[in-house]
Amino acid sequence: MRAALRVRIATPLSIGWHDPNILDRRFYIRPTSVKGVWRWWARAFVGGVLYERGCIRAERHRHVYLTPDKVSAEKIAKIVGLNLGLGYAGTKKAAASKFKITLKTIKPPSTDKARYRQGYIHHHGRFLSLHRFRLLTLSSDVEYATGGEFEINIDAPGVDKDVFQATAGILVVALTLSGLGKGSRKGLGCLDVIRTYGDLRPGPPENLLNDVRSALERLIKDDCGGQPDDLPPLPVVSKAKIHGIDITTVYKISDISFDNLHNFFLRPHRAKVLTGDYAKPDPLRQNLNAWILGLPREQNKQGYIMPDLDRRASTLMTCYHTSHLASQPAGYLTALVSGDWPTSLTWVGAGTQNITIDTQRILAAYRDALDEFKDYIAKLGGSLTRIWP
Repeated sequence: MRAALRVRIATPLSIGWHDPNILDRRFYIRPTSVKGVWRWWARAFVGGVLYERGCIRAERHRHVYLTPDKVSAEKIAKIVGLNLGLGYAGTKKAAASKFKITLKTIKPPSTDKARYRQGYIHHHGRFLSLHRFRLLTLSSDVEYATGGEFEINIDAPGVDKDVFQATAGILVVALTLSGLGKGSRKGLGCLDVIRTYGDLRPGPPENLLNDVRSALERLIKDDCGGQPDDLPPLPVVSKAKIHGIDITTVYKISDISFDNLHNFFLRPHRAKVLTGDYAKPDPLRQNLNAWILGLPREQNKQGYIMPDLDRRASTLMTCYHTSHLASQPAGYLTALVSGDWPTSLTWVGAGTQNITIDTQRILAAYRDALDEFKDYIAKLGGSLTRIWP
């Protein structure tokens, strides 16, 4: 089985190589980055099916509220690696990936630099201040690319048609809902799929999500006969609810610019849009729930401090497309609710407050974030439509 995706860089892409701030001009879009996001979403899809069937067991650790136990983690890895063909590195039955990816540059992209301690980028005739680039340029210039045309070739000889459609479909979902490189969960490094060839004909994102899920439900035979009774211990794509809250929600956003989508994660910008004042607390700040937008979230020794962990990326993710799968310009917001957060944080501001993380606190934080995002989009004149489930 074989397919190809013709793609274009829709929002500034910064993927380094020997120097993390310099583009690799042999590829621009590095195959390892594509494979990484592909496998991440494959685990989320497989985990979602197993979670709904009661096959995911969680453990509580000293520093992390919920993590998958070893049996569950191994089960997900085997299905992704062996059943879906993306490669398995276990000590038994180790197997190389059955899917080979090659990238070809059809038209080189435009390239530029965000300058040291400035962080401005040039995009479609506008100079934009983007939160992620402002942070990245604190130490040096950072190169980025936009536009161009590339071909991602997927070759999987001997792979069953149903497996190929499901696994390749996951890649298209990954490129729809997340980007590549720096800021990939916050609207940067997004690729438009402008054409497909071969044994893959993806429909609109909402249909593609259903198609991939249905295919995996047929391919995965495990059924442990249980029902979810707590948060999943890892991000999953699931139709389940916990305490009335959807574990997964995908929204399509119209009439919004990608820089506003990206800068939602910057508190002063968010507060300015919502309250008219950069310094006025927004609801996430008032409730001390902004940690849900990703950790670390501190500056000058103030903010949310987690002394025992280095990082926990947000699973409230945005992506922006200009012409993706034959659609009009639009953004996407994906919320994946899971329990793999630190057990505790310390808020340091005018005072100090300890925050204990549990299921109810995680659900409340996601609820606050989604409500605030909806208000933010409305204030900017955009519209939000739920497309899945």
